[in-house]
Amino acid sequence: MQHEQLLTKAKSKLTMQHPYFGMLASRLKHESRNDISTYASNGVRFIYNPIFIERRTLQEVMFILTNCVMHHILAHQQRRLNRKGSLWQLATDYAINNLLQSSGLHIPQGANYNKEYKKMFAEEIYELLKEEHFNGLENAFDDSNEILKDENSFANTQNIEDDLSSEDESNWEYAASVAKEVAQRKSALPSGMQRLSKKIKVNAVDWRFELYNAINRHMRNNYAFMPPNKKHIYRGFALPSLTSDTLNLCVAVDTSGSIDDALLAVFISEFQNIMQNFPSMKIELIIADAKVHAHYTFQGGEKMDFALKGGGGTDYRPVFDYIEANLPMNTMLLYFTDGDGWFPKYPPNYEVLWALSREAKVPFGRPLLILS
Repeated sequence: MQHEQLLTKAKSKLTMQHPYFGMLASRLKHESRNDISTYASNGVRFIYNPIFIERRTLQEVMFILTNCVMHHILAHQQRRLNRKGSLWQLATDYAINNLLQSSGLHIPQGANYNKEYKKMFAEEIYELLKEEHFNGLENAFDDSNEILKDENSFANTQNIEDDLSSEDESNWEYAASVAKEVAQRKSALPSGMQRLSKKIKVNAVDWRFELYNAINRHMRNNYAFMPPNKKHIYRGFALPSLTSDTLNLCVAVDTSGSIDDALLAVFISEFQNIMQNFPSMKIELIIADAKVHAHYTFQGGEKMDFALKGGGGTDYRPVFDYIEANLPMNTMLLYFTDGDGWFPKYPPNYEVLWALSREAKVPFGRPLLILS
């Protein structure tokens, strides 16, 4: 059949010209259906309207397949959290299509593409769309993940299922690692895909990607017993309730003498970006050098007004002691520093990310280099 031949040819050409994308697209099984207008992917099958596909050029089908698999590779459905479905889908499509364009794929007319979003994450694009383009009217978008398209549209993929199963998610992660190794051997790794690697040196880490992934993961998985899940109280026991929309992130800023004004400005700028990209999250800000000078609590959208005190030596232990004494429910600490100071002897029971201004060894936690 013509549509099957076109899909097979598109996968073959992708594998030759873009081996990373081609290997991933080849994982999707084909399913022709007349009850959808365009196409969709649920992580296992590529489901499509045969008439829609037959009207596409080879390059357009290559784009469609690649766009589908990248939604799964970048775990966009898992990263959606409480964001509006249609607006989030639009943001993820802009992020993916900028990546595909920079990798040399043809972007069809009508696809969601804007070069102003180049090198931006979906979370950042979402906030811009909400604030700048839709003026806070995102509530006009429904919460479904399905975007209606006419027969000539290249808008967002219609995802049949909200989330991949844990098994499918693991399978995609493994497939991406294999595809990356093959593409690297052929010197054909797509532009911007280095950020997806889990086995790269600290100075190659895209720290924002790693940070946002860590925050998203905690917001998906963070459970607490206060308040309990009311659905089970009548049975005589309490199960944990999902409290992702009130997840607390602790951010510490090193104001010691080794951190000059320019570097402090970078730290504060990045802190402001976090506030903007996760507006529903409460953030505890700690200012410290060899001791804790101040503690502020911010909710997304609040005006930030605080003083930066310090200038002495660097001792990280007071911050960890302060969190243990005053923020016992903390689940993650992001520490902006240069990595030159006294560390605690033992790691805490929460995740630690070190946002480092230079390469440095840390005894625990994950180092993320924020300056080249």
